[in-house]
Amino acid sequence: MKAALFYGGKDIRVGEMETPVPGPDEVLVKVLSAGVCGSDLHPYRKPVTEVPANAKPRLSGHELAGEIAALGPGVEGLRVGQRVGVEPRHLVGCGTCRWCRRGAYQLCADLGMLNGKRVHSTGFAQYSLESADKIFQLPDTMPIEHAAILDVYAVAVHALQRVPVQATHSVAVIGAGPIGLAIAQVAMAAGARQVIVLDAADPPLELATRLGCHGAVNVTQVDAPASIRDLTSGVGADVVFEAVGGNAPTLQLAAQIVAPAGTIGTVGMFQAPQSLDIWTCMRKEATLRWIWSYGLWDGVPEFQITLDMMVEGRLEVAPLITHTFTLDRIADAFAAADDKASSGAVKVLVKPWEV
Repeated sequence: MKAALFYGGKDIRVGEMETPVPGPDEVLVKVLSAGVCGSDLHPYRKPVTEVPANAKPRLSGHELAGEIAALGPGVEGLRVGQRVGVEPRHLVGCGTCRWCRRGAYQLCADLGMLNGKRVHSTGFAQYSLESADKIFQLPDTMPIEHAAILDVYAVAVHALQRVPVQATHSVAVIGAGPIGLAIAQVAMAAGARQVIVLDAADPPLELATRLGCHGAVNVTQVDAPASIRDLTSGVGADVVFEAVGGNAPTLQLAAQIVAPAGTIGTVGMFQAPQSLDIWTCMRKEATLRWIWSYGLWDGVPEFQITLDMMVEGRLEVAPLITHTFTLDRIADAFAAADDKASSGAVKVLVKPWEV
């Protein structure tokens, strides 16, 4: 099979690999569409001065959808040719610890380990070996491109499990990337009274407005805390979701704009230590909750909840998908996702079978 080979940093090559053969309880998925996640960009941005001659590349890509190419022994209820969404394989838990038993398998100490070996999806390849219990059948009406970012929206669904949104709530989302826009949409679908998105660039804020958000604040052009107070009758946001991470000082901003007795949900993956005004949080009795990936919600896979919401038309997915590349141009795909200011990208997809 053809696959993207990641040697470190921006060194991404396309080559041939042996196509995996599914074992017991495994499914081989023909990847038709795969998304570039913000977490994919973290190793991409690390400088690599020299790649050793004997360097072993890694395969990657955990946002994917496609069709079943082969079934391993013992797999029932699925068939070759089915169109499917894939909950990525790095979310396989041990199944026996207290966290797995309660449905929070994303907290399992052995997450992503199977038979003593670390496993992961390979969406940036023509085929990906997956666990049968992480496969979700798609209706014929659902575009495969939308299914490729079910993972993005599942994180948003989990965010609202961790920080419930009520009909009386004003919700602020810091970050108008794919995760932030997904959270904003899920919050609106959950009935939030008001959803406001904050970002440092106008184009994604304009998209947030088109998606139905009630306010858009460019933090580089206005006093963001003052703007949030103006938009919330002087109170602040009952719920704040931080969806930027990286090196941005957004946790402090979240503390400034959250309302008294409000809750901050942190979704972004920070790559640098954060400063936080403890007195501000204490004076407000604000709650800080961390949000990591997704699992089950009252016994139902959050991936399935997300799929149902998409099928029911409660989420507007298409506007987030701005760029599509063939596998041969995956370096261009990563460059576009990395420099959104120049490319205008929101969500970038890779099509491994297109030429």
